[in-house]
Amino acid sequence: MKINNHLNTASYAKYNNNSPKGSANPGFGDLRSVGNKILKECNCDNGSLSRSAFLFISFVFLVGSRFFESRSDDERREVLTRDIPAVALSGGGVPIMTGAAAYAITKKSGIPVSTSTKKDSIWHASLCSQKQVKDWYSELKNADNPVINLMNTIERHGGDIRKVINKFGFGKELDAVTTASKNKDIIDAIETAQKNSAESFKILEDLIRNITDDNKVLKFAKNAQAYVKVGGIAVTAGLLGYLLPRINILITNKKHEKKGNEATAVEKPQVAQNSENKISLSGIKGSGTLGLHNSSAIQTFKSFLG
Repeated sequence: MKINNHLNTASYAKYNNNSPKGSANPGFGDLRSVGNKILKECNCDNGSLSRSAFLFISFVFLVGSRFFESRSDDERREVLTRDIPAVALSGGGVPIMTGAAAYAITKKSGIPVSTSTKKDSIWHASLCSQKQVKDWYSELKNADNPVINLMNTIERHGGDIRKVINKFGFGKELDAVTTASKNKDIIDAIETAQKNSAESFKILEDLIRNITDDNKVLKFAKNAQAYVKVGGIAVTAGLLGYLLPRINILITNKKHEKKGNEATAVEKPQVAQNSENKISLSGIKGSGTLGLHNSSAIQTFKSFLG
């Protein structure tokens, strides 16, 4: 007789922890994965929700509750034409607009003020923060390799290395190392000069390492970031504070005005018909409404007299 013989069965081995394909809790692995993804999206360690978590919570709990608690068709319609566009604009539209604006500025000026999850894609770009531009374009004194780090940052975020270096005022020093215009060619030339310990590289490195906090590149980037941010807020305020409410007021007024006109059109012929009947009947002695009342009164009086 074998003790715990059931532990050796195929059905147990399938779910045994020691089984390579088994699982201690069969059927719950996928649920854990989904739960972990949800928790990751709702992680507030950095002080903010992810965009997808914000949209999910807003649509389900804000828009959903307002829709089901609506007291009339007008309120339900306003949820569809006001609240849904408001949430979509706040959670998705504004970041896309500001990211696109920052992307355009980056391409036009060559100075990155945007980040992107996909290179050279306006739809995947997002506006960088004031802290990011400060880290990119200043305080390079303590960096291990300031020249290469700066140029890789510019290249990674879709900028133009030569335009940025010229904006710093180091165009001649860069020309002493290379006259290339493409980012990749410039980086290759800088890395070669660094390996060879070229004097021209050392001069450029010393200038970049000692960049001040009031340099032109940093000022431009901070101003551009601020303008895009303020512009996004202004557009949002205009759309949510004026345009959407105004559209809803016009729709509601037009709807009730149409109902009022339809009701008036139905009532007018009836009133005219009733008026005509009264006029025509009142002209006949002893007939019509007045005649009926008079006849009824006479009969009642005769009955009373016996």
